[in-house]
Amino acid sequence: MDLSQQKLTKEEWDALEVPINNEEKVILKMIIDGYENLNIVSNDTKSIISYMKITDDIDFYTDWLYKEYFMSIVEKLRKKYDYQFTYTPIVKKLKKIKSSEQIRIRNFDKKIDDNKLFIFEYILLDFIKKLSKNNDKHSFYFYTLTRLLNSKINLLNDHVLLFCNNVLEKHITKISRKNLIKQSYEFIEKNKYLNKYEDKKLYQHQKMLFSAVKNQGAKLLLYQAPTGMGKTLSPIGLSKHKKIIFVCAAKHVGMQLAKSCISMEIPIAIAFGCLDASDIRLHYYAAKDFVKNRKTGGIFRVDNSVGDKVEIIISDVKSYLCSMNYMLAFNKAEDIVWFWDEPTITLDYTEHPFHNILKNNWQQNTIPNVILSSATLPKQNEIYGCISSFRSKFPMSNIQEITSYECKKTIPILDVKGHIVLPHLIFENYEDVKKCVNYLNTNKTILRHFDLGEITRFILYVNKKNLLKERYTINTYFQDINNINVIKLKEYYVLILSKLKKSYEEIYQHFQSKKQPLHTSVVKITTNDAHTLTDGPTIYLTNDVNKIGNFYLKVTNIKENELEKLHDIIDLNNEIQKEIDELMKTEKERADKVAAQLGDKAMERVGRDTKEFQLQQEYKKNLSKLMVKIKKVELNSEYIPNSLDHLRKYINKPKDSKAFTSNVKDEVVEKIVQLKIDNNYKILLLMGIGVFNNDLEVQSNTNSKEENEKIKACRDYMAIMKELAVKQHLYLIIASSDYIYGTNYNFCHGYIAKDLQDITKEKLIQGLGRVGRKNNKLDYSIRLRSDNLIRKLLLEEESKQEVINMNKLFQ
Repeated sequence: MDLSQQKLTKEEWDALEVPINNEEKVILKMIIDGYENLNIVSNDTKSIISYMKITDDIDFYTDWLYKEYFMSIVEKLRKKYDYQFTYTPIVKKLKKIKSSEQIRIRNFDKKIDDNKLFIFEYILLDFIKKLSKNNDKHSFYFYTLTRLLNSKINLLNDHVLLFCNNVLEKHITKISRKNLIKQSYEFIEKNKYLNKYEDKKLYQHQKMLFSAVKNQGAKLLLYQAPTGMGKTLSPIGLSKHKKIIFVCAAKHVGMQLAKSCISMEIPIAIAFGCLDASDIRLHYYAAKDFVKNRKTGGIFRVDNSVGDKVEIIISDVKSYLCSMNYMLAFNKAEDIVWFWDEPTITLDYTEHPFHNILKNNWQQNTIPNVILSSATLPKQNEIYGCISSFRSKFPMSNIQEITSYECKKTIPILDVKGHIVLPHLIFENYEDVKKCVNYLNTNKTILRHFDLGEITRFILYVNKKNLLKERYTINTYFQDINNINVIKLKEYYVLILSKLKKSYEEIYQHFQSKKQPLHTSVVKITTNDAHTLTDGPTIYLTNDVNKIGNFYLKVTNIKENELEKLHDIIDLNNEIQKEIDELMKTEKERADKVAAQLGDKAMERVGRDTKEFQLQQEYKKNLSKLMVKIKKVELNSEYIPNSLDHLRKYINKPKDSKAFTSNVKDEVVEKIVQLKIDNNYKILLLMGIGVFNNDLEVQSNTNSKEENEKIKACRDYMAIMKELAVKQHLYLIIASSDYIYGTNYNFCHGYIAKDLQDITKEKLIQGLGRVGRKNNKLDYSIRLRSDNLIRKLLLEEESKQEVINMNKLFQ
């Protein structure tokens, strides 16, 4: 991984000014407000009162609106299905409706049919209608309605709410908990209504973090939560009450936080590639001393040495001490928090040049409030050396673990044959099951990779066979239907695994006999198996990105004449590009020489009858001649994974497929083709495949000019690939395992290559965390190319390289 950070370019600064969308702003506002109000809840769904913006006489309008809009619907349902419900008004005395409210009501009536689609009371009553039909979706509507009634909808009509609860009470006797669990994949994971109407609130780990930071005195907080669960947004909540030094090894992560801060008008500073504090740059919101542009009125020049207003400084690891000293110049140490994102980066290596930087940062740190944040942070009892050194520097300090395993989605792991990986499907020996359960009880983040469908089959089988004591059966454990959710079902699975010692052999043999692969083949991802990669991009992690890239290029079986044609066009374009580069270089040298003699202003006033004008026209003419010789590079669509022609070739019903394909525009292809990189990279791009190779040499004076040009071309290629990854325009990204720390892109599927068998468990979990970061309702999978990784993932490791290094370096 390239850990060297450069200062932000003008283009990168400009990119930070692009606002985030309104939905993200709502989340960030909630995080900011949540620091003071940990139980903050928001829900965008409108009740009829909140939609009409009625703020006075709420009880009166609750009665009036119920009678006007809902009573007829309720009465019709009550009579038809014999529901018990009596309307009892809240307010006994009627009064005249204000004229302002009458206008709102008339406007509402004009669009009443449209309003019924998103007013929550109408939505609830529609579910009651569907539930009352007692068809095969009866349990689905019952479960969904039960969950929706828990949503915190502002000013929800009390009469409608009471009626809904009465209906649920009548139907609950018809509901089988076993059936709910059997259908849990459809009822819970794929239930679009739960996601659409769910409350927005802080994650539990954010509540715990905010509470811990408020405590007086020095503190070291070990902050662990799964990837994609808002850890890197937590500093925004802390920033209104503490000054934050956010340290990250991946520039991309820091840039994303900076963009969020600017959208929320939080004053920030940037410290990337700093030799000292003079290299730190302030965003305009943080500028205190500045010069305005006389013409535009905007800020023209900022005094970056004055950082009084900075609330968050975003720093790379190498610049931490510069950032620390900068913030200490304006704030007391106890008012600052060092938030260190992914502190275990490079600690999976026995030796690494980065280790000395990490060691110096830790030893020279004088900030008493430290947050170590990672999805794979070692436990407190493992890093005794690190904790001991912190306590010796900051006596009476508080050490606290903040651990979360919240996950609403399932991202199943598949073995090399396409079978789902779960303990009861893997371990023949119950001793291994016990070891696995012990590990899972302290490392529940792995549960997000346990397939809900297979878990429910296991749960139903052991209950049907009466293999559990009464207190562990479904009806006893899930007395409250609201507890039937993804997390509780997975916890229940782990619990009953530990109670089945006597019958485990029988259980294991039963499921082995029923074992079926999720996909019969998962290896041929550019041909036969491409259609199994659905909904979004795929990441393939490997030690040798070029080997994997060349392998998939070879097995795609592009016809020899097609390949030759592509290579000929690319080679021809490369030669033309060399001529263009040489022509542009010669013209620049000539123009610079003339400008030095005549001056820039004289060059701007060149007349048509001058020799200089004729030379410029001749240059443009020659350049145009070369440009038109460049040929368009395109690949036959049957070789582009999951294009329509490709799908027709490999599956029966291509139009019904959810298969994901690339979307690489012609202008991007043109940019890539012009780069001085391996031709195979160019052909892979045409297929929608990007190769992320970070193992680049650093440009330096000791490199030859040709070497530095090659390195620059590789970096330009990487920049384009990252842009395509952000936009989700690539079908597949092949990357080294170190790349996982430099991205928060959203992948739907991931491959872990055979050559990563020596990867540490922590890094393996980080790799798995690249998949399924956002949308809950897509199909996800992790596909292992070696089954040896399964035991590493499910069992405790005796020796952990990250732990060894933390205790060695952080002391």
